[in-house]
Amino acid sequence: MIGVISYLPDNDLRTKRFAAVCKQIEWLYTIFGSSKAIVVAQNYRDYECSRTDVEYIRYPVGIGAGKARNVILNKFYNSDEDWLFLCDDDTVAYEYYNYREFIWEIMSNDEKFSMIDAVSAVEPEYHPYKKLNYEDKANLTHYKFEPRELNSGSATSIIRNIKKYRGKEIYYPNTDASKGEGREDVEFLLEWLLAGLNWYTMDTWIRKSLCFDQSSIFGKDTKARDKLLMHDLDIVCDKYKEYGLQRQTNGKITWGNFNKDYNKSEKILYIKRNTDIEFDENTTPKEKKDNCIKLF
Repeated sequence: MIGVISYLPDNDLRTKRFAAVCKQIEWLYTIFGSSKAIVVAQNYRDYECSRTDVEYIRYPVGIGAGKARNVILNKFYNSDEDWLFLCDDDTVAYEYYNYREFIWEIMSNDEKFSMIDAVSAVEPEYHPYKKLNYEDKANLTHYKFEPRELNSGSATSIIRNIKKYRGKEIYYPNTDASKGEGREDVEFLLEWLLAGLNWYTMDTWIRKSLCFDQSSIFGKDTKARDKLLMHDLDIVCDKYKEYGLQRQTNGKITWGNFNKDYNKSEKILYIKRNTDIEFDENTTPKEKKDNCIKLF
């Protein structure tokens, strides 16, 4: 199942974000072929829901990221589908490391990936992915999975049907980070792990944002966004303090305490690729220049 959550704001970003989701749908169909994408379309106008190859679930106003994802999750858990490709409306992937083969494999060969409950793409703005991959040559022959960081978003993920395979249903909390109510994506991940499930990042699947420079809620005001998110994380710490989360006096959060006691994901998990890859100039770190003055 393919699930996209989308919200179009009533400002000058609307055109850009609608163009992004149209481009994203085309990208999705290059990977999944005839599978019909489900779009939770918030604040869409009639002419923006004109594609016949998309199933639109419409809401006249924004309902928040968590609630929108829950609409898709509920439909998914109560289907016979094995995996859900869940993403925000501005996300695609960089064409590196033959990530498409990984997506095709996990969707078609459950036995090979039976130990995985969910996996997300690398967020390149937070991780130097070239260094991450180049220093471990096992990436050439294997898919490499590492535990997903707790303080991370839900922009691009592949999720197992845990109702079908594990007898569980987990949903996002009824909170909205943009309103200072908490971090629904972090809380969802914490609940997932507390249920004994695992969640990984796949090191050679790199998310690309089509609208990374501006948020549909905050626009270019990153300071306001970051201040609100810090407040949201304080709410998360208070809610999960019995599981070892707290903000220390230096501002850092004790994510390690939670991971040590409750995260059952393997520290590193390798699964053999069907086809080996090579590092090319786009995925190999550049040599640092020697800044020393040469005397000869």
